[in-house]
Amino acid sequence: MRTDILVLIRIRTSLSPDWALCTLTREVPSPFNDIYNLFYHYSPMILATLGSSRLVTTLDAIMTELFTGIKPDRILILSEEARELDLTNITRPFGINAETKVLELGVGINNWREKVRDISMDVADITPGRKYMAVAVLNYSQAEEVRYAYLREEDKGYHIFGYVPLQEITVFDVRKGTSIPYEPPKTVPNLPEKVNIEVESLKALVNLYSLLGEVDYDHNFEELCKLRSGGVRFKEEEKIREYVKKGYFFLADVNAYVFLGDRLARITWDRENGPRLLASRSTYNELLRLTMSTQKGEDPKFFLAMSSYRRIHKQIPVSQSDRGSDVALIAEAKALKRELPAPLAVITGDQGVRRSGVSQGVEVILLHDKVEGQYDVGEFLFCGSFYKDIMISVDGEPFAKVLKSEFPDERKVKVVTLKSEYNYAYVLSQLEETMRNMKSKL
Repeated sequence: MRTDILVLIRIRTSLSPDWALCTLTREVPSPFNDIYNLFYHYSPMILATLGSSRLVTTLDAIMTELFTGIKPDRILILSEEARELDLTNITRPFGINAETKVLELGVGINNWREKVRDISMDVADITPGRKYMAVAVLNYSQAEEVRYAYLREEDKGYHIFGYVPLQEITVFDVRKGTSIPYEPPKTVPNLPEKVNIEVESLKALVNLYSLLGEVDYDHNFEELCKLRSGGVRFKEEEKIREYVKKGYFFLADVNAYVFLGDRLARITWDRENGPRLLASRSTYNELLRLTMSTQKGEDPKFFLAMSSYRRIHKQIPVSQSDRGSDVALIAEAKALKRELPAPLAVITGDQGVRRSGVSQGVEVILLHDKVEGQYDVGEFLFCGSFYKDIMISVDGEPFAKVLKSEFPDERKVKVVTLKSEYNYAYVLSQLEETMRNMKSKL
């Protein structure tokens, strides 16, 4: 009999149990007040979200909700198919010991409409997953709040949490039409202070710190880092994009890989035809010669360039010749022109290459005029870390230090957290590990 009464008068809420108790005490008439007060017990807070073929979107939804101040006891992932997912390594750094469970609801609106009715949940985030899944949760679930994280440029959303500044993401209570403010959570003491994180996570770290105050760090690096991160751009990048639209192929010299880095691949990418930048044998040979030195104190720019070359061109060109020079590059371009089904241009930062190419009938784009751009903070700090340690502060207080790097091929940096109550670097490292582990199981 006691259980029946409790089921009739309990409500589930994302607010504190004390508030719920007071409300019920006022509204439920005697003698039920006495019975409720006697047998009332804490109702666990349940956060639900949707499963997706892209795990990163589900993780982003959960992390976004944690950054609104929610402290769930259980996390439910409503999915079309069953899978194992343990998120304790992500929630425990915030002092949250939440059980994670994936509920398989099958495929189709009818399955979801019927099954979601019987699932207890307080807050449901319907940002990830398919549209019909979101519609079913919104219309048929018991959730007190249904939320959606709105990002204007959706294609930015397929990255690790924090890669997009949360200032660009608005969390809405869909039923009320109101926005939910962020409450950046603190982390528990005694977490590992030194971690390795990827460049995307480094950008995310700075963005998460920006929720706490004004973020500052050393900007006095080589101009090279501003170029590679997009903070400074060449006017001629627009010309390259115009050539891409015309169907051109490209070769690039060493200077192009030094100055533009990984951006070179994006600038020469065609939405319809894919990559248009060809792997130059002569450029590879020249980079190989410039990075053979084992001497300490060498300028890291050529190592950064070689690292970009290897990432852009998954298959390194094989050649009988070890020639790597401006003359070899122009000769290679002339030979390729005869074989390719579309025109070819050479991208260079060297006036001499331009003169030589034009005199031999090779079209050349010279990177020359610089303009201000919008840099990627992760790329900027990654490049800068090959020159020195970098301190990151919030409102003038040191929060973290990026240690001097040595191996650009790894695309990782070592970060030491100095403000232990906001050890977001460790959390990001755990998010990376979770995504790696899930990929290995697929």
